[in-house]
Amino acid sequence: MAIPLAGALVGAALAAPVEAAPASGSVGTSVAPAAARSAAGYWTAERMLSAKPVPVPKVDAATNAKLSEQAKPQGAAGKINGSAPFVQGQRSVTQLADPGSSAATWSSTTSPPGATSGKVFFVGADGGNYVCSGSTVNSGGKNLVFTAGHCVSNGSGTWYNSAPWVFVPGYNNGNAPYGQWTARQLWTRTAWHNGANRAEDIGAAVMFTNAAGTRIVDYVGGQGIEWNYPLSQYQFQFGYPSRTPFNGQILKYCTGQSYSDGGHNGINCNMTEGASGGPWLDDFDGTFGWLDSVNSWVFWNSSGVRYKWNGPYFGNNARDFYNTVANL
Repeated sequence: MAIPLAGALVGAALAAPVEAAPASGSVGTSVAPAAARSAAGYWTAERMLSAKPVPVPKVDAATNAKLSEQAKPQGAAGKINGSAPFVQGQRSVTQLADPGSSAATWSSTTSPPGATSGKVFFVGADGGNYVCSGSTVNSGGKNLVFTAGHCVSNGSGTWYNSAPWVFVPGYNNGNAPYGQWTARQLWTRTAWHNGANRAEDIGAAVMFTNAAGTRIVDYVGGQGIEWNYPLSQYQFQFGYPSRTPFNGQILKYCTGQSYSDGGHNGINCNMTEGASGGPWLDDFDGTFGWLDSVNSWVFWNSSGVRYKWNGPYFGNNARDFYNTVANL
């Protein structure tokens, strides 16, 4: 049984949608200015600790068929390289142990990917506090955080922009070593936003600069991104799983070969809910790699043990999506 991963609940959209390129298949919205300004005051350590993952809409047979159709190269392969931080001066910390499908702790927060990965926090329509995972990605604008589509939109036309949507890079046991960064725009694929198509479960936030006017990728670095590569790649998969036996307080990772899971992009890993939106990094060297997918949904066995994940294949959809948001 496919179980959707930690995402976001309904939030009322208070700002007009951002105009996307007509052929991009992507859609975005602004975050209400009042919500953005209140981020630091709202997201206390206690509220972060209380944040919970939530499910996303169930998939139907037609959507499953679309997933199978799209999980393969659709054009020329392309990639954007990662970027080291300019401000913090972190040193590369290589930790290339291969835990396989049993999630291990990534111990360093002083360089990518510990500094580029982080937790996403937002408020649902019920007033509850919710959480996902995400990663900075290099771009011309130097402002991007990638996550799952269901971490920015409920899949039926509603954005999570009525309250502060924040990213905390390097989150560790309630600490925010690089501060809280607030989104000014949220983006996803139109097919996710309006139809919960999991083949398009890709999301991104365009972040405000910090109080000093520094862009997030300049501050913590940004991973690369690739599209239209073979589905089977050796991946380092990151996230903040929060359901038992994990507590969501430290970055975890699995390693393994991604594979066609009934046509879907699959990888074996026991991370639980809360890791949704976390990056899959191809050709990872201990610091940087190329974003090849994101955690989208998880499977468990009859004993409730989570054992594998699926994520959207990054084809022309990821290419077009990245090009839409890269310079914002």
